[in-house]
Amino acid sequence: MPVEIRPVLVNVDVRKERLDFHKLIAGNPNYFGNLKQSPFKPIVAIASDTAYEEVTCIGFNPASNVLEAVIQITQPAGYGGNPCGTGSFEYVRFFLDYGTGWEDAGFAAVHVNDVATANDCAGVAGKPLSYAASVQIQPKSNWCFFPVLPKVRAILSWQQIPTAGDAAFTPIWGNVLERHIQIQPRLLLFEEVALQISKEVQQVIPPAQLSAIAKMPIPLPDPGPIDLAQLTKLYSAKKTATAAIPSHRFGFPELHAVLKGPDANAKSVTAGISKWASLGLNWQSALAALSELDADVAYEQLECLGMEGDSGLERLVATFRIKQPGGYGGGLCTAGSAEYVAFWADWDNTCQYTYLGTVPVQVHDIAGIPADGLVYTAVLPVDVGAHRESCDKSKIARVRAVLSWAVPPSTVDPNALDFWGNRIDTHVQIRPGDVPNVLSPRIAILGGIATSLIDGAGLTTPAAIFAGTNFPADDQNLGRQCPFGGRVEVQGYSFPGLKYRIQVKPTAGGLWQNVVTPLWLVRWDGTTYQVLPDAQGFFDYQQHDQNIENLLGLWDTGGDDQWFVKLEIADMADNPILGAVPDIDVLQLDNTAPQAVLHIDSGGDCGKFAVGAVLNGHFVGRDLNFGGYSLYTLPFNGPISPSGGTVQTAVAPGDVWTLNTAGMTPCGYVIELDVSDRSIVNSGYASHNRASSSAGFCLLATL
Repeated sequence: MPVEIRPVLVNVDVRKERLDFHKLIAGNPNYFGNLKQSPFKPIVAIASDTAYEEVTCIGFNPASNVLEAVIQITQPAGYGGNPCGTGSFEYVRFFLDYGTGWEDAGFAAVHVNDVATANDCAGVAGKPLSYAASVQIQPKSNWCFFPVLPKVRAILSWQQIPTAGDAAFTPIWGNVLERHIQIQPRLLLFEEVALQISKEVQQVIPPAQLSAIAKMPIPLPDPGPIDLAQLTKLYSAKKTATAAIPSHRFGFPELHAVLKGPDANAKSVTAGISKWASLGLNWQSALAALSELDADVAYEQLECLGMEGDSGLERLVATFRIKQPGGYGGGLCTAGSAEYVAFWADWDNTCQYTYLGTVPVQVHDIAGIPADGLVYTAVLPVDVGAHRESCDKSKIARVRAVLSWAVPPSTVDPNALDFWGNRIDTHVQIRPGDVPNVLSPRIAILGGIATSLIDGAGLTTPAAIFAGTNFPADDQNLGRQCPFGGRVEVQGYSFPGLKYRIQVKPTAGGLWQNVVTPLWLVRWDGTTYQVLPDAQGFFDYQQHDQNIENLLGLWDTGGDDQWFVKLEIADMADNPILGAVPDIDVLQLDNTAPQAVLHIDSGGDCGKFAVGAVLNGHFVGRDLNFGGYSLYTLPFNGPISPSGGTVQTAVAPGDVWTLNTAGMTPCGYVIELDVSDRSIVNSGYASHNRASSSAGFCLLATL
């Protein structure tokens, strides 16, 4: 049975500057003195304060190109209220430096709340709470014999998004952390190795054919592991590019096979001794050295563990560091070796860990490894739907990660540690929500928004955020309600061994229509595969690690009507499950582009004007679900007023604009009007229905 968590009495006083943060910086942007240049004088100097939150680790998965940061929350209060309230956000902006300066890699947000500190069943305080935030990047890569090892900078900032492009941004609350990562090598292209092909061969290939094949990747097979003889030569003391590696490390797979594997018999041991002796290696000495190891972290070490996401999209994220230039089975042009991370959880505070799964991550010898090593991540999707509670109960769970090099860790003993690797424990928050019954289908997310944040009319609630990123549904951050358009993603809980069907119909009446768009699902390792519905429109539920985005359907919408969206569940023969009530939600659509009209009144469209003339005109930007507009000139930006807004204009002829051309460069110009609504199009942040209008004019030095 779950053990009751008793809150520990703590001082929950929160600094006034924290409680009134937005109010203070609204009156004085430099209130805390963190701005490099500002006409405002600081009042209270606070910069990079980690009393409440801290980014403690960075990691990268070369296979998925996902950067992760682990954030630790240390206080019981100061985060905007309990989980029933709005809470606050921790923002992490990432930067990459390949050696030519910092490049902005985007930002992520983590939703946090006040959570009272409590002892778990083992008597350990439930703080810090560990969260993870991620961005996917498109890295610069090179061939496998040229390692790409950029530096990563993560800037954590509470309630304030770090400025885009500013790698020197100083957070008020938060901190800056830097690490190095390894980019996965790219495939060789024919054109990149053309210099290695003799001129005679190039001359007999027709130019058109040579040009075509030059863009094709060379279909090289995956490299196999290096055998013991090659490893012995690679890791000999005479090698200068790589430090000497002991035989009990590079020969570990063979030693382990006879120590703990099925080959532990006299015949295999005798063969092993003979083989090692022929290579100048001492089998008995290696075994003796291996027996002295107990969770050695000289080569690799787990450093952080956190949980990312909510609303059925949770993932456990473990970061580990590679410390040595060699000892990993070969360089990037080889198979290298695997670091295995096993994940365990005590979701309900029973002091009993449950095995969740093991994730391998490939690592390699890299002679030029930075002094601080290289950081990696292992990510495992987890389904915590059955462990959620209501928002008035802060659900905290214990989680564990176990690292083991070359051989997977135990799947039955969460305490087992062997040879190389270590384990770490932490506490994570399980987001509140309804607990789905195994026989009750549930749509968790529609169009990127949790269904709990979509009202009965099918619009987002004022405080709605995107489930995957925590970005506001209204990207102008005005709390306006948003409809949906384009392709609506349907996400929900998975029940492997059963089937499901998604149907839609207008609320005004009509027949149910099956949603049968083929799905491309993402596995835990980043690979994808396609699934198709059967003749009745039913899809098979997939295992969670085979569908990490919990994607159930893709509905390509049209029109502006209000629709029902229904999810029903069935057995593998398409028979409805007795007692399983379908989940039906409402969604308001808006697929109509806004109105955008612009004209020049002074002299008319396409007129000629002298520099210094003041132009004026009217413009219309309107929509039932208006988002915003922007006005600007091309090819050079002129002082047009207004330049933008989030309130729609009057009906035609609309609002007035003016442009004082004094100081502008003589040229042909276009005044451009861009208008967007606030419909969430294609389930993406800041993706809307858009329209534009323009009018040209010629600006001369003199008429």
